[in-house]
Amino acid sequence: KGPKVLEFNVRFGDPETQVILPMVDEDLVPALLASAKGEPMPDSLRFKEGAAMVVVLASAGYPESYPKGEVITVPAIFPEGSDLVHAGTKRNEAGDTITSGGRVLGAVGMGASLQDAAERAYALCDQVHFKSKYLRRDIGYRELERA
Repeated sequence: KGPKVLEFNVRFGDPETQVILPMVDEDLVPALLASAKGEPMPDSLRFKEGAAMVVVLASAGYPESYPKGEVITVPAIFPEGSDLVHAGTKRNEAGDTITSGGRVLGAVGMGASLQDAAERAYALCDQVHFKSKYLRRDIGYRELERA
């Protein structure tokens, strides 16, 4: 009875890592090198105050059948406190960024609160375009309702 361990992951997950890395408030390389060399790692890492949230921009139809090769347009300057992480993208022969997978991009918002982070993530989502773009508009809503 009770929970059972099914799997141990010792890697960064996707899309979880996209909200963890921007919040790390120190150089992560020494800890990663220590791990790779089998040396002792720090007991903890420092994290920034605030919150981060990622919204996955997927191709409609994902995880089943979805289109590939659609040109992606992004703003020249991202909204403050936001970043875009590429996943299912590549460049075509003309140099355009195009879709090549189901989970295309991760729009990350960072702010003083989860509400700020959500607003920034969705502001960036609204400025990214490709024909079959699909995203959920309910990410973080349970936590936002509690705030």
